[in-house]
Amino acid sequence: MKRYLPFVIIAAVLVAAVGGGYMMFRSAQPQSPTTPTPAGGSVATSKGVVTIDEYGDYQCPPCGALHPIIKTLKGEYGDRIQFAFHHFPLPQLHSHALEASSAAAAAGLQGKFWEMHNLLYEKQSEWSEVGDFRPIVLEFARKIGLDLPRFTRDIDGIQVVTVISEDMQRGALLGVNGTPTVFINGQLIHSDNFSTEGLRKEINRRLSVNP
Repeated sequence: MKRYLPFVIIAAVLVAAVGGGYMMFRSAQPQSPTTPTPAGGSVATSKGVVTIDEYGDYQCPPCGALHPIIKTLKGEYGDRIQFAFHHFPLPQLHSHALEASSAAAAAGLQGKFWEMHNLLYEKQSEWSEVGDFRPIVLEFARKIGLDLPRFTRDIDGIQVVTVISEDMQRGALLGVNGTPTVFINGQLIHSDNFSTEGLRKEINRRLSVNP
């Protein structure tokens, strides 16, 4: 029961956020989130820098398809873009989504968020349909050099619950109701532009007015 309690808490937070805060703020203009995830979230826009905020679910196939596109753009633009990933698991659609986010957040407590983040997306097809996800994510943790006893404690711990809950609440207030959802400099990007070329155009347009 203890293993599943964090997921119950997070699910309850999401229901509360969507049912209350989203209805209150649904007409508000989305703004760039100001509280970063421990893994290197968004920061205030600097001169000549574009911020990209993604709300994602590790078991979501479109999120998995977006992942290599984001990696490509990060490689192309370097310090001219600052990327933040925010947890928005959808357990009603994806049975392992919460545990995958918990794994990434727990890895972040050891400074290895991006390593776990990348593995989860790049190996999505290998774990998405399994019955028991925990042995797979423990192997991922071993592969990226985490302290396994600490990781095992943290993945079910209150710090991880807090990280995910805060991301989900923030997303709900911004009107996020599906994944992936992407904001560039606080502006919602239509999913039709979720290609390398489409996002490149969005980035270049903002860089051209913020040299």
